[in-house]
Amino acid sequence: MGVIRKQSILTSIISYLGFGLGYVNAVLLFPAFFQPEEFGLTRVLIAVVGISAQFALFGMTNAIIKFFPQFRDGDENNHHGLLGISLLWGLLGVVVISILLYLFQPLVIEFKRDGSALFVDYYLLLFPFLAFEVFYQLLANYTRALYHSVVNVFFKEVFLRMTTTVLILLYYLELVDIHQFLWLFVLQQGLLALGMVIYLKKIGHLGLKIDRTFLTSKLNKEIFKYRSFTTLTSVSAHLLLHVDLVMIGYMINLESTAFYAVAIYIVALMNIPRNAISNISLPVVSDAWKRDDKGMVQEVYAKTSINQLLFGTLIFAGLWANEANIFLLLPSEYSSGKWVLFFVGLGRMVDIGFGLNGGVITTSKWYKFDTYSNLVLLVLTVMLNLFFIPLYGIVGAAIATSISLCTFNVAKYLFLKMMFGFEPFSWKSAATLILGLGSYGVSTLLPVQSHFVLDIILRSTLIIVLFVPLALWLKLSEDVNDMMLSVWSKLKP
Repeated sequence: MGVIRKQSILTSIISYLGFGLGYVNAVLLFPAFFQPEEFGLTRVLIAVVGISAQFALFGMTNAIIKFFPQFRDGDENNHHGLLGISLLWGLLGVVVISILLYLFQPLVIEFKRDGSALFVDYYLLLFPFLAFEVFYQLLANYTRALYHSVVNVFFKEVFLRMTTTVLILLYYLELVDIHQFLWLFVLQQGLLALGMVIYLKKIGHLGLKIDRTFLTSKLNKEIFKYRSFTTLTSVSAHLLLHVDLVMIGYMINLESTAFYAVAIYIVALMNIPRNAISNISLPVVSDAWKRDDKGMVQEVYAKTSINQLLFGTLIFAGLWANEANIFLLLPSEYSSGKWVLFFVGLGRMVDIGFGLNGGVITTSKWYKFDTYSNLVLLVLTVMLNLFFIPLYGIVGAAIATSISLCTFNVAKYLFLKMMFGFEPFSWKSAATLILGLGSYGVSTLLPVQSHFVLDIILRSTLIIVLFVPLALWLKLSEDVNDMMLSVWSKLKP
């Protein structure tokens, strides 16, 4: 767990820096300088490309993590050409999915809604965006397998958002118009892939030569079978993440998509510790499955659960305690996102609290379960959105997302419990939730301050002062306590 702890801390720091930049972009600059439908268009483009990329990748990102230990043996630099294989498959996927997107364009135009017409006008942006996203994901997962997760987190979380800030300011200064901005917004994604190539070259792992003697027909069949199932898993997982945005854009309008996206972005603060931990944990779990070390899998599973739950509970308590202050920073029409924040926040609490359950399954030989459960859940999610969106608008989409996340995680938890006896929870999990609820409850007793910034500072400080010392005293997380002791030892004279 030492590698996980060290790199998780680094990636968390980078991710929080990135979140700060992203907050400025998504919550302050985009709503202030762009029309809601223009901002909504950027969110829909990201959502559609995120889903399309999973079809184009055809499970290759999961296969890199799963089979890297085999490719690494006997070839520490080139890894028997795993990167070259991955990029070739990625190129093929981009070509195939681009053709399908082109063929479906008339259908999109025919069924467009008035509030989403802007998406049709910029439909061609999907093609370069897709190519950049596919190659970035392949390169990023390759660096994850090398235990170099920090660099891809930096590019995605910090560098990309810095360039987005620059583009927004160029638009505000009228140095570019909306057409130029949108094209530059997509082209900046290509810089991420280029940056990963330069980094891999620098560390000596940009091996593209495919070792055809190593890539036997048996191994090929095994990889292809794994990819076939995990493609369905990845596609359904991304649909679960983005289907609400896409359906809001179609069933309501791009303006409502913007309102929903801002609330979702605020809740995304809860995902940062989870993403940082899982980025490093997945390769460790994959190695443990290869050795059939179920004890290590259980250890990582339990530790990711309590670590993620601790951070997630503290963040959600702070967000909901300050929800009124948060929406004061936005134009008044964005206030409809308040209950989106609440319901999606609850769903995310469940999602992060169950730890690395999905990763434990997808890196094992029982990965098919994750595929089947994702497909069932996807159907449920679409049905829930079709039911709740007409009733409650964007809040209905948030309710549907929350129910889906809860169902999704309970199903995977029960599978791991019945198959292996794995258990991520303990009394510490319940104590964390009680501590979070208690800290939030006390914060509500604080009188509303004259200025919302002062109110945020005092309310947040009160929650932290109540939550953190008690969590450390109760020793709810061994890793967090060790981290704090390490920091204290370096700070004290």
